[in-house]
This record gives sequence, C-alpha cells and structure tokens, in this order.
Amino acid sequence: MSESTSNHRRSTSFTTMPPVLTDSQKGSVEDIQISLAPYIQSYLTQTGRRPSCCSVMLPVAFERAAPRSWFDPRFDSPVLEGQFQSSVFPQIRLKFRFALFYILLCSLVWLFYFLFDGGPTQYTLLTVSIGLILVFGLVGMWLTHTDVYRAHTNLISSTCAILLCLFSLFLLLFTDEALSPLGHFSICIEVVMLIYTIIPLPLWLCCTITTVYSVCFEVLSFFCQLHYDQQPSVESLRGPDRFDGDSTGNFVYKIVTIRVLIQLCVHILGVHILIMTVVRMRGTFMKVGQNLLVRRQLEMEKQLKEKMIHSMMPPKVADLLLKESGSVVKGMSFDQCPPRRATPSDLKSLFRPFHMNSMDNVSILFADIVGFTKMSSTKTAEQLVEILNDLFERFDDLCLMNGCEKISTLGDCYYCVSGCPEPRPD
Repeated sequence: MSESTSNHRRSTSFTTMPPVLTDSQKGSVEDIQISLAPYIQSYLTQTGRRPSCCSVMLPVAFERAAPRSWFDPRFDSPVLEGQFQSSVFPQIRLKFRFALFYILLCSLVWLFYFLFDGGPTQYTLLTVSIGLILVFGLVGMWLTHTDVYRAHTNLISSTCAILLCLFSLFLLLFTDEALSPLGHFSICIEVVMLIYTIIPLPLWLCCTITTVYSVCFEVLSFFCQLHYDQQPSVESLRGPDRFDGDSTGNFVYKIVTIRVLIQLCVHILGVHILIMTVVRMRGTFMKVGQNLLVRRQLEMEKQLKEKMIHSMMPPKVADLLLKESGSVVKGMSFDQCPPRRATPSDLKSLFRPFHMNSMDNVSILFADIVGFTKMSSTKTAEQLVEILNDLFERFDDLCLMNGCEKISTLGDCYYCVSGCPEPRPD
C-alpha cells in the first residue's frame, strides 16, 4: 500500500441545497401526492359498503359502516368500533351530565312551584315524587364520576329515560288542575326531544322508549279528557283550552288526530337529529384517524430522510441543512418548505444555492492498494469484496479514533479529511 498526505492546505467544502423548481415545474407542485405505505393506502381506500334492502341500494351512513347499520350504527370492524367507543366515552359522559343537570334544574323549579303554590292535597304526593326525581338525578350524577357508568352506560341512561317518562305520565294523572292539556303536551314533547338529543342511547332504544311513552301519553290524555268532560262539577276548574261538554265527538277526534300528527313529526325530527349526530361523530372519528395515520407516515418519512442525510453528511453540515430547509424550525417537515422560484431575470435564482466555507489546517488523506489489479486477477469477486470490506471497516475505526471525517471510497481507494468540517488545532 502507498499513502500520501497533504498537510496544512486550504480546503473548500461545498454543500448542495434542494433543487430549484423551474417555471415548467411550478404548475405540477399541487399535483404531487404523498407516497404512503401500502398498508395505509389499502386502509384509506376501504370505504363503507352499500347494503341492499329489498333490492334497493341504501346510502352509506358513514365510512366503514357495517351492513344494515342504520338502526344500530356501528363500524364493520370490532376493533374500530371498540376504539371509537373508548374515544367518544368522555363526550358521551359529559352529554349525559348535561341531561341530568337539565332534569335537576327543571325538577327544582317544579318543586318550588308545588311547595309555594299550595292547592289540593295531591300536590303533596307530587312534591314527594319530584323530590325522588331530584334524588335519582343526584345519584345519576354521582355514578358518572365512577366506573359503574362506563360499564353500564346504556342501562343507566335507559333507566333515566324511563323514570323521566313515568314522571311525566304521573304529572298528567295528578296535576289536571295545575296544568292545562297544552302544558302537559308541551312537557311530553320536551321529554321526547330530551331523550333523542341529550340522553345517550342507541337509536333503536330511543325509538322504543319514546314510541311507547307517546302512545301511553296520548291514550291517557284522551281518557282523562273524556273523564273530565263527563263531570259537570269540574266545569269551573277547567282551563281555557279544556273542551266543553258539547265539544266532544268529532271535534275531540280531530284534536287527537292533530296531536298524533304532531307527535309523529316530533319523532321524525328527533330521529333525524340523532342519526345526523351519530353519523357526524363517526365520520369525524374516521377523518381524525386517517389524519393521524397520514401524520404518522409523514413523521416516519421525515425521520428516514433525516437519517439518510446524517448518514451521508457530517452532523454539523446535516444539522445546518435541516435547519435552513425548515425541517427543524417550528417542526416543519422537508416537504412543507416553500419551493424556491426560478425567474430568468434573476441569475441567482437559476443556480442551486450552496454553502462555501474557508478552513485552515486541513489534511486530506487517501490510500489505495499497491498492485490491486494484479491481486484481483487471482481472487474471486466474493473474496475481493470481503477483503475491501474488512479493510475499509478498519479505516472507519481509525477515522473515528483520530477524529477524521470519511469522504468516500472509490474502488480500492479510501478518502478522508482531518480538520474539516470541525476545525482542529493539530
């Protein structure tokens, strides 16, 4: 082997920057797509199926929706469904707390009304009932702060909805003198909308509870109205919107028909609100999940690029390039750097920018094997590769021990430099 050394010579290092985008390339910048991993591409291309019902293609409720999931919205993957339930549980619990707070507030108002209004002795029973509703509401509020609500979410929510319906029916039976039929009907509509919009329950359970409640409410209202219309002694106690004895018959049935139609409209509105809420929540969950997958893929690509740059360049130069390209500053990735525009009138923009630093006391070292051509004729390719690999690995160790920077290898030649890019006094 022969080795030549050149000491105390001035050296100039050049570092290239990202290529310049010409005018012909500027229009295609927006068309550049991110190359994602195959498993992410297959995941993102999966869309919800369109289940058929009686040969009718139903629209997909949301992305990755399970077949026939309109009345029981869920994802087609148990893992995805479980992750969704875990992610939205804090919002569901907060929503249920708002419902309980609203029920407690209304119950408190009714309690003060019946306590200070006085009236018939039946108000005492109503006051006790409202007090029980307050107790149940406080117990439900306490359960939301424990793990019991997480384990039995539907059971606790459905119990709250059923108690609310029973209390409304109880008001209908025992407060005929305090509330008019219009007041009772408004409470019924309020309870139905409360169950559909705030109390977190599945769609099928909401429809079941509210339908049974509406039917019971209208039946009880009809019979209570007929009962009071047949009692002339209570004529003076009726409100302005209570029917007279002569107004029974067709007029009563018309009113009942109107009430049933209003109930139907309210139920349709509640179902629409509930379905749209569920669809938007699940659609938002899918978009956030896809965003996280793409962001994770971009972070992996960023780390891979930085690793490649650090493996090819000295740490000082690599850090300088990454910092100036914007991959370190403010957490921006290399792809997010604004492209440099090239204009014919500006000569500086036509050339790639580079860094040039003047350094003193730099030694350039190179080594090659004497008689390598003659020796290679007697060795196989595998043997030559093994010899060069072992030799260059030892040179790498020597460079590391002596603080030198490896430049490159060319055939059997090995190049390194000392005092660059980090200056050294020796």
